[in-house]
Amino acid sequence: MNNLEKLTFVFILFTFCIFFGCKEKKVIIEETPPISEQTIEKFTVTQTREGKLKMILEAESATINEENQIANLKLPIIKFYTNGEYVSTLVAEKAKINMETYDIEGFGECTIDTAYNEQLQTTDLMYNASEELIYSTQDVKITKPGQKIYGTSFQSDTKLDDIVIKNQRTEIDQV
Repeated sequence: MNNLEKLTFVFILFTFCIFFGCKEKKVIIEETPPISEQTIEKFTVTQTREGKLKMILEAESATINEENQIANLKLPIIKFYTNGEYVSTLVAEKAKINMETYDIEGFGECTIDTAYNEQLQTTDLMYNASEELIYSTQDVKITKPGQKIYGTSFQSDTKLDDIVIKNQRTEIDQV
């Protein structure tokens, strides 16, 4: 082999190596399915049982994740009813509601005012719709005419009639 043949052979070998050795890598980009969400201003949910009001929820806005049926609420106000009669109102900074079960989880400062001039204050409150129970593991303060009740957690019906408070301490107002 002369030099020209060697040079041609090296050039062909080099071109062959470049052409077949440097395969183009395919970058696979997996598309994530879009999250099915919608935001609603002045959001309202009404729950009834046997034609009687059970709950009316109003919020400044709600972001609804349609996939898991959870609505994240801003400044919700929830009015509770027993046998169609108004019994109490829950106000929270933020909350989320399961749109299938109507279970609610309130975040931040939560206040319940009853139709009987009682007020409950706590943080991070839960409402179990099927059992109609409100509860929290956080500190609680209940103000009734003439007294204040403090505790470390509570569980109650929406009327605050059947209430259980842990580590309860009561202060009676002096007249």
